Amino acid sequence: MDPLTRSSITVETEMTRKWTYALTAVGILVATPALSEALWDKIERTGEVVCGGIHAYKPTSFYTGSELQYEGYGPNVCRQMVADLSEEMGKPLTVRWHETTWQSVVLDLQAGRIDIFPGMTATEERKRALDMAGPLYRMTDCVLAGRSAETKETWEEYNNSDVTFAMVTGTAQTQFITQDLPQANVMTLKEMNEAIMAIQSGRADFVVQELPICLQTFSTTPQVFSGYTVPKPEHGIPAAAGLRKDGDGRLRDFIQAWGERKRADQSIVPLLIDGFQAAGMDTDSIPEGIEF
Repeated sequence: MDPLTRSSITVETEMTRKWTYALTAVGILVATPALSEALWDKIERTGEVVCGGIHAYKPTSFYTGSELQYEGYGPNVCRQMVADLSEEMGKPLTVRWHETTWQSVVLDLQAGRIDIFPGMTATEERKRALDMAGPLYRMTDCVLAGRSAETKETWEEYNNSDVTFAMVTGTAQTQFITQDLPQANVMTLKEMNEAIMAIQSGRADFVVQELPICLQTFSTTPQVFSGYTVPKPEHGIPAAAGLRKDGDGRLRDFIQAWGERKRADQSIVPLLIDGFQAAGMDTDSIPEGIEF
């Protein structure tokens, strides 16, 4: 090949490479315009808010129909939040649901598949990845004991190598057990049904859940558990709302103020209780003195 031909090919190859990079960059920008838009502006433009729903985590969130409808106290909170945001914006807003899991919810929020997920713990890791607003409410933790195990009065009694917890990966309760009860064994599983099966088969002794979920689990699967308790000192994890970091913060600030008002006047409580009852829970079984 003569030098002139080789030079021409080199120039064409370099131009092709540059055009490829340019087109790729344009493609990326075209593919992700929503992520450059503030959440407030996106909601105002589209007239809808995408809330996250978990398929089978009663009474927190559960799927009820083919139109992607969710019930439970999490969806109740999201619906009321959107109703009040609609009033603030002065325009009607609709709620659309996107199904998620505890393992994928952070990524779904970051990717813009979900606008708001109300009901997640504001851990340091999550605060680095997301904007967090809250707390919106607080749920006390409860321990369920398998048939071959006995409940204990204090958390410290669970902190020994003879104890095995079956826990759902990614939940705040799993993090609490891992950090605060380091001597105990922790079996992490994808879904709560798998954790219950681990208890039933004798592979694990205990499971920790938020109190309403604990009462629901005990009432629906009494053949699996010997009892439940709220260990001392009472431990509860405040729940916040997670949002994508959008560099704007108007929606985060709205939800922060919304949560402060709802907790101050306790108008958050009926939303929680209605969610418990929608899941078939006997709310009279909630111990006295439990606050949300």
